[in-house]
Amino acid sequence: MTNGALQGIRVVELASYVTGPFASLLLADMGAEVVKVEQPGQGDPFRGWGDRLYSATFCSLNCNKKSLTLDIRRDEGRDIFLKLAAGADVVIENFRPGTLEKRGLGYDAVRALNPKVIYCSISGFGQTGPYRDLPGYDTIGQAMSGLLSLLTDPGKPQGMGISFSDHLTGIYACYGILAALVHRLVAGEGQRVETSLLRASVSFVSENAARYFETGVVPRRAYRTRTAGVFAFVDRDNLPFVIHLSSPEKFWRGLVGAVGKTELADDPRFRDRKGRFENYDALCEVLQSAFSGGRREDWLRRMQERDVPCAPLNTLEEVFKDPQVRGYGFPSEVEHPRMGKIRLVGSGVDLSRTPPRTTIPPPALGEHTEEILGALGYDGTAVARLRESGVV
Repeated sequence: MTNGALQGIRVVELASYVTGPFASLLLADMGAEVVKVEQPGQGDPFRGWGDRLYSATFCSLNCNKKSLTLDIRRDEGRDIFLKLAAGADVVIENFRPGTLEKRGLGYDAVRALNPKVIYCSISGFGQTGPYRDLPGYDTIGQAMSGLLSLLTDPGKPQGMGISFSDHLTGIYACYGILAALVHRLVAGEGQRVETSLLRASVSFVSENAARYFETGVVPRRAYRTRTAGVFAFVDRDNLPFVIHLSSPEKFWRGLVGAVGKTELADDPRFRDRKGRFENYDALCEVLQSAFSGGRREDWLRRMQERDVPCAPLNTLEEVFKDPQVRGYGFPSEVEHPRMGKIRLVGSGVDLSRTPPRTTIPPPALGEHTEEILGALGYDGTAVARLRESGVV
């Protein structure tokens, strides 16, 4: 195995929950060294979503990192953070705008010590604007960006079972950081990277936004299902599955052949894409009636034999039994010497020369405090004093 693509890149993460930790996790998986700065005694709030300050939620976002406990509200804590940041390539923070500036830990303070630093700020709404100081959480980003209106029926709204905007924002933050690192290689200068739940989520809905700009019609969840030929059905045992016909006519022909309804291909309501769009509900009713008479696995086999894009609507239990998913090496297992084993998923990409990998299990709270402070020049006596005074 070769070293990670980002070996030698040092990241200081002063962030909690999802957005910042996910951005640094993506960097860590590629070989970056990440120091996670946490509040003494409690750490990242996600630690408390389970037992022993080591919840599965926390672990899913914090592999390949080292944990330093540090009270940045104290002068000595501030000084230690600035020493860390002075030697870092990247700093990631997701405090409310202005919070770190008040503590002398904002971009300007870090840049004064480290002009080539990449300083990434993540917030709910951005560093400026009328919503700057409002609290921002995942569902707020989904709702205000229009993303949630495309995932649920606004007339009967439901929240999503995944932190969609949080994870999107972490991906956009990582994307900006990587671009800034490449620019630094070329131009030799650092810069600030900034994103927010609202900005990232609005950017993500660009396909539907472009259609709105063109037509003036406000899209809803059902609009894409009709235009893209997306269907969801259940079999006789109420097991769900989906079909995505997209544009090629062969998929439609294959579908009607698979369900034994070839006459639908010549039905004036459905024989072209426009007709299937306009008569979508009627088509769903006809197809659901047919699918109710058989078993999901048989329907999927028949459609796959005709090259129709289809799939079971899997639960997570079913996902990790799937042979294709298991072929990715999912789930992976890591073991902490004190906290025990935990199963996680794995990286969403592979690289032929520098593959992502997990080399460090999620850290216990403050696990690497002595190691990190020692590298900054603090001896055992100094660390003991800092610990006794509550700075670390």
